[in-house]
Amino acid sequence: MTTLTTPQTHALRDQLLARKEQLLQELDAVQVAHRERMKSADSAPQDAYATQANQVAQSAVRDAEARRDHDELVAVRAALARIEDGSYGACQDCGADIGLPRLHAFPAALRCIGCQTKAEQAA
Repeated sequence: MTTLTTPQTHALRDQLLARKEQLLQELDAVQVAHRERMKSADSAPQDAYATQANQVAQSAVRDAEARRDHDELVAVRAALARIEDGSYGACQDCGADIGLPRLHAFPAALRCIGCQTKAEQAA
């Protein structure tokens, strides 16, 4: 069981909710930009090869950023669900407290530092 106080949990929930909203806005902006690029690509004449290559590279970066934002959004939503079910702040692997400093740094954390280190080394 976690030792977070109610005010600490509420503050972390507010932080998670703010991050969720930011991520949703960023992902929406990516979708709008993608639709605009598709419209302009359909109506624009073919660019030089170098320009096309640059556009492909930029698109790959945008896609990677969108995947990262999506993955973080999934983690944030899961953390909010853990707050609701009362398991927030407990390490999913060992059950120990994740620790307030870690949760302040990364409110969606699933594991304590020790278990996260082990998980990263095993990957």
